[in-house]
Amino acid sequence: MGFYSGRDGELFLGTSNTDLNSSLDNGTKAAKVQSWSFSSSMAVLETTSLGDSDRTLKAGVRSYSGACRLFYYVANPASGADSNLHKILTSAIKAGGNNDPGDGTNAASSRVFLQMRLTTGATDTRDIRFAVFITGVSMNTAVGEVASADISWEADGAPYGFTSLID
Repeated sequence: MGFYSGRDGELFLGTSNTDLNSSLDNGTKAAKVQSWSFSSSMAVLETTSLGDSDRTLKAGVRSYSGACRLFYYVANPASGADSNLHKILTSAIKAGGNNDPGDGTNAASSRVFLQMRLTTGATDTRDIRFAVFITGVSMNTAVGEVASADISWEADGAPYGFTSLID
């Protein structure tokens, strides 16, 4: 029997499923992750009819959401290269149009791909992948602390490519 801890968690990011696969092959993680979480919920549809003595249900729509906290840093200060946090932020935060700032011509948010992993070595990795839209971004900085970004997301469809995380 073994336990997993936060030390065993990793988060990977891609702008497409292909990009995510490439990132995983290269070992590129999404920024510096302090924490990640996801949750699943399902609506139920009531099928009870008049005269029934017990409530009956049918499975409804499932949804997935999650959050993560990422530390804000520059991957290579000499080259000015941004961390992968940049991909997450720019998928959700878009610059205004060239006209009046309130003209509504801003670019649409884009979908990103996240993979959450628990690992205790090369042979024991437990993954789950989601195509997501970033629904919230909160940047934090305080004296004596590392700057961070809290990210929340909603999945676009069912998870895919999970391996043993829920087995």
